[in-house]
Amino acid sequence: MPRFTIDLTDKTVTRLQTYVQRYNDNNGTALTTKDWLTLHLHELAIAEDLAAAAEALRVQSEQDARATLTAAVRTTRDELITALADAAP
Repeated sequence: MPRFTIDLTDKTVTRLQTYVQRYNDNNGTALTTKDWLTLHLHELAIAEDLAAAAEALRVQSEQDARATLTAAVRTTRDELITALADAAP
């Protein structure tokens, strides 16, 4: 596995730690600065694939919602028609 070593100034690390702490507070995690950097690099590496997957999920969700609504409307229609027939003299 390739390994990379980078040098960061103390000022950079201090500023990054602010973001790391905010991330940890918001997500209930306890990532170190190194872990946080690794996570974000992984997120960058998958960003396009994730965006495509999210779009596919959105489309599927809309199709599912439309199908559910259509079925509910048909059921209600059938119930209302049945109610009319039951009320006939």
